Amino acid sequence: MGFLPFRNASKRYFLHAKLRGHSGGIVKLRPTEDGRLLASGGTDGTKVWDLKNMRELESPKSPAIRGASTAFVWIKREDDLSEALPYGTQNGHLVCWKDGKGLAVFEESYCIRVVNPAEITDLAFDAPSNRLAVCHRGGVVQVYTLSADMSLQPVFTNQLNNFTPRAIAFGQMWGNERDIMVFGLYGGQVYTFRGNNGNTTGQTWNVGAHVGDIALDNRKNVLCMDDPSSGTNLYRLEDHTRVKTFLVPITKQSRLRQVALLEECKFVVSGSDHGIVYVFDRRSGKIIDELRVDAREWVQTVAVSALV
Repeated sequence: MGFLPFRNASKRYFLHAKLRGHSGGIVKLRPTEDGRLLASGGTDGTKVWDLKNMRELESPKSPAIRGASTAFVWIKREDDLSEALPYGTQNGHLVCWKDGKGLAVFEESYCIRVVNPAEITDLAFDAPSNRLAVCHRGGVVQVYTLSADMSLQPVFTNQLNNFTPRAIAFGQMWGNERDIMVFGLYGGQVYTFRGNNGNTTGQTWNVGAHVGDIALDNRKNVLCMDDPSSGTNLYRLEDHTRVKTFLVPITKQSRLRQVALLEECKFVVSGSDHGIVYVFDRRSGKIIDELRVDAREWVQTVAVSALV
């Protein structure tokens, strides 16, 4: 299985390369902030790619006992040349790879089972507070601080009953820390956590739909949320007001999709069930480009990065 990087040419995108290496479905993509590296994960584990040279980098094998790779987050420290890649798996393992002091050869730092057994559905990292947030399909939210060697120091664990977390993110500032928002897969429930003891401010809002994926930009006060039944909903983060919906045609059945914000939130990107990646203008809502992959394919995974 492969994936297709596109590049921008005067606001139109063209196919730049095809990367092949996975033997099964790809369920998650996550680039580094500078666009140099890309992590891809699926039923056959995790791979890391050099996007400048369009090649796979050396990395550890992902044992089948861990299940599919389901969630990624890149971490870069100012005092460390290396990139760190914590990722979660279908069977509840939290794994951390590091790239060997910037040499682009990844090694495994640790693998621990943080939940037994349940899929880790998402990860988020907040650099100012040095916190890693983890959510699991079993309704558990965990928050850790990271030591210098990337090992985990527990902050709190919170169980949400009758709630299936789909996505997690650090939101707006509250005092000296950012809120932690947890988005439910079913029913559109959103919970917010604060502080060192995981106090919840309650069910702060309800989007009234299933949530497939989220993308947010705190600086721009923008939150995009995949609604598998229609498209991508755009919210104003500060007051949770829905601004507009970017409609994505459904030709087969409702399925979860990744969404992304592109070029300083100017554009919203969404996959589809019919082989097209849609690029919308955030302000007008108009489609500015359609990236055609294969009409037979379900485009679940999309990611965006700076040009390298």
